[in-house]
Amino acid sequence: MLTTSPVMRSSIPRLAVVAMLAAAIALAGLLTAPVQAAATPQSVAYQINARHNGHLPGGVAASSLGGTPMWSRDLGGAVSYPIVAGGRVFVTAAKPDVYGTRLHALDAATGTELWDPIDLGGTYWWSALAYGGGRLYALNGDGRLSAFRPGSGKQLWSVDLPGQWSFSSAPTYRDGVVYTGGAGSGGTLYAVNAADGSIRWTQSVANGDQSSPAVTASAVYVSYACAQTYSFDPGDGAQIWHYSEACGGGGGKTAVVADNAVWIRDTLEGDPLALRSSDGSVRARYQANRAPAFNGRQGYFLHDGVLYARNTRTLAATWSFTGDGGLTSAPIVIAGHVYIGSNSGQVWALNEKTGQVAWTAMAGAPISAPDEHNVSTPLTGLAADGSRLIVPATNSLVAFGAATR
Repeated sequence: MLTTSPVMRSSIPRLAVVAMLAAAIALAGLLTAPVQAAATPQSVAYQINARHNGHLPGGVAASSLGGTPMWSRDLGGAVSYPIVAGGRVFVTAAKPDVYGTRLHALDAATGTELWDPIDLGGTYWWSALAYGGGRLYALNGDGRLSAFRPGSGKQLWSVDLPGQWSFSSAPTYRDGVVYTGGAGSGGTLYAVNAADGSIRWTQSVANGDQSSPAVTASAVYVSYACAQTYSFDPGDGAQIWHYSEACGGGGGKTAVVADNAVWIRDTLEGDPLALRSSDGSVRARYQANRAPAFNGRQGYFLHDGVLYARNTRTLAATWSFTGDGGLTSAPIVIAGHVYIGSNSGQVWALNEKTGQVAWTAMAGAPISAPDEHNVSTPLTGLAADGSRLIVPATNSLVAFGAATR
């Protein structure tokens, strides 16, 4: 009869056996566990994302939008573009009678205020938001940049950005850094550590107004009056290239990065320009009064009240849409449809291939155009997540989506 010696019994310690069993169970779980779903689509910056290309892959489907709003909230003053993340909607709203804005946090499903509005202060009525790394970032017109916990509104840090006194460039978050610009004495581009508010680097620009940094993994792009456009390394701020039309002045407009180009609009020498993102050379001229939106090699351009769908290489129009004659908002592209609003308060979802109307509804108040020249109102625009379209309509914030019970 075969027997097992004491030595053989103790050759595999009990703890080792337990560890091997645990490893086997874990491996079995990995083999049988379902593939996790992709992250919920969210709007984290002006024009949806850090590139400002207005594209939200996998966002709300036009077929799920009701004909009447899920909810609407009057916030007492002009409303900014929304941040929509984690089942919450964040906006700033101008105070009605005195300078400054307030930060609001709403439940995305019901519109209920989640915490008391936070006074952001500031001269005039401009402020703007960004989201990333599980935090919300707010910038006021005096250059005070603050970070908040989205769930509670608790302030984590606040810094007064140095060297400038007029701020109108919406912040952008990417990879642990918040980027923004300031003006007053020349212009400054800032890269701020999102963890603690410390300044990582700054760069001088001409002239720091109204251009929310467009950020990719390899570059930060900003564009100002006279097409003064820059590309900087996001790590250390080293200048990669600079395009200039040999003039200068205050002002600027947010650049959009799409299809290997930087699409800029503040130029005095003709129509807006598409610059090659690699070296800043001119690729094409186009027409648009608002930030264009893109999905691959299809772009959507609002010019003189008409929305055009164009191939980004040939710029040939495939369709156009005039709506009710009062189109105002910058377009956004979600799940095969282009969304745009009017000063009548009407908003449409258009099939991005054909331009046919898939859905339309009324927001109940005029949808204001984004003001890219003044600090008398927060910068506004449309936004969405995987379930809802969020529309700023003058002093109100309006949500469209499937009805909840």
